[in-house]
Amino acid sequence: MKFIAWLLLAATASAAEPIKLPLDVGTLKTRDGKVYEGAKVTGSDAVGLKITHAGGLARVEYARLPKDLAAKFPRDREAAKEQLAREAKDEAAHDRAVDKAIVEKKTPGEKTPAGDADSDSSDTADTAVEAKPVLKGDPEVKIAALNGYISRLEDGIVKANNTVMDANAKASKYASTATTSVTRSNGYGDSTTRDVVNQTRLNRAAFQRKRAEREQQKIVEAQRLIEDAKSQVETLKSQMAE
Repeated sequence: MKFIAWLLLAATASAAEPIKLPLDVGTLKTRDGKVYEGAKVTGSDAVGLKITHAGGLARVEYARLPKDLAAKFPRDREAAKEQLAREAKDEAAHDRAVDKAIVEKKTPGEKTPAGDADSDSSDTADTAVEAKPVLKGDPEVKIAALNGYISRLEDGIVKANNTVMDANAKASKYASTATTSVTRSNGYGDSTTRDVVNQTRLNRAAFQRKRAEREQQKIVEAQRLIEDAKSQVETLKSQMAE
């Protein structure tokens, strides 16, 4: 009888004895089929076991553990719910901080003048297409005035082409940097990646594309005016030759 009582006492003491960590598990296969090679349990919390393995660190929730391993560790479901709620709150706060930092981050030289929220301080002024001058005087004077007008329009086309290239380059730059991938780790090897969109840069990319379109339209208009002016020059020359 005393021997049986001693066995029961020993069994109770053994069951109450805390698990010595780190606990070498070897190959740990979870209930959902994930395999961790060279796994060692280094700690635990209300949600699951903290382990090291061949691939790094991880936290394995109790519900995913093999039953024999899960049975060795006490489990408090209410405490787990509270911890998960705290972690979700902390993660949301972290994500908001990351979003704000990305949105507010500016590339070198990216300054916004007060006049236009989507323009760039390095933008050149839009090209103005000069209207056809009022012609006065004899044919030679008119021809000289038209040739000067044609020359100014051609200079404007060169400037507009440069503006188109500049605007397209900026649109490409803003569009390519508008989305940033952010990876967040919870410290147990579990990580999530998501895309954060900087709407300000998307707006600036759209603004620069429209700017390029406006300049391209001005180039077409200037080319039309040049052709009209050249035709008028030829007409005046014909009149002089008569």
